[in-house]
Amino acid sequence: MTVEFLFRSLYYCLEVRLTDNINIRIMRAEDKNSVRNFFDCMGEKSASFFNVGHGNERRVMGSFDGSVTGHIFFVAETGGTVVGIMFIWDIDKSIPWFGIAVRDGMQGRGVGTAMMKYIMSFCRERGCGGLLLRTAKANVGAQHLYEKSGFERLGEHPSGELLYLRRFDTEEIRA
Repeated sequence: MTVEFLFRSLYYCLEVRLTDNINIRIMRAEDKNSVRNFFDCMGEKSASFFNVGHGNERRVMGSFDGSVTGHIFFVAETGGTVVGIMFIWDIDKSIPWFGIAVRDGMQGRGVGTAMMKYIMSFCRERGCGGLLLRTAKANVGAQHLYEKSGFERLGEHPSGELLYLRRFDTEEIRA
């Protein structure tokens, strides 16, 4: 790896700008390089919350070669750059599991809120009864986002992380 390549990669990680237009959609095969860049630009703190042992990176990148199935993956993008990734699994259950990450430097700027609204609408339209997620105890910013989005903290998951549930009432599912 050359110094020039490292500089260009670092520059690309820092150059993301939030526009008024955040596009959230199901991930496609042509997103592979942008998604790779999302993980390459993930800082140590974010990785310690979302990508412990590169687990979620392997999960998301595995969707491109078909080695990971049973998930639905989403990207949030602005200005042609992936600024967020979400996925759900156990979609055949009444309450599927959910994962979300927002690009470093974009947190606290409305991206996570937009992504939460999108995924809740997506799941409601499919008749899901809610969403489950877990997060690190130290991930206070994410906990605020989840609670603001109507998630209830249920306690501690066997992994040591906090367990959250967002139930959709009958009117929400039909809406």
